[in-house]
Amino acid sequence: MISRPRARVNMRLCAYPTGAILPSIMDLHPFLIHFPIVLLPLSAGMDLCALWRDRRDWHNMAYALWILGVVGALAAVISGNAAAAEYWQDAKVGAAISKHEDWATATLILAIVVLLGRLPLHLKQDLTRRRLAGWIVAALAVCALGWATGYWGGELVYGYGVGVRGDG
Repeated sequence: MISRPRARVNMRLCAYPTGAILPSIMDLHPFLIHFPIVLLPLSAGMDLCALWRDRRDWHNMAYALWILGVVGALAAVISGNAAAAEYWQDAKVGAAISKHEDWATATLILAIVVLLGRLPLHLKQDLTRRRLAGWIVAALAVCALGWATGYWGGELVYGYGVGVRGDG
């Protein structure tokens, strides 16, 4: 049996600028935000495919994806609020952050409304076209709000340099 040297991890190389081994909640926002960006439109798309292919069971999968997307959106909003805390001093950046937060909050609230509004339909397995159509349209509206939120978040990063570190 050939013995291989064990890989040693230098914790100093893995440490964040604060000296912590794990990232702060602020550092998680760019990672967390991609979950709702993917899961919410995927859920709405799966619902549309379920209508097109007349597959009721796909609506349940779409709803499960919606639940995960809403949890991801909640985590993204919380981490985004924490990440923005150090940037409020600059009036221009503060105004841009406020716009991004307003869009994010509206997106999250409407996503929760869709989540709770569809819940009785899934509990009763009353997944008819007529009952789901309005909720699918509302889900598409959430996706549009999410994309607008992403636009304003991108403006913060690329326009103002928010969240960009120069330490490599």
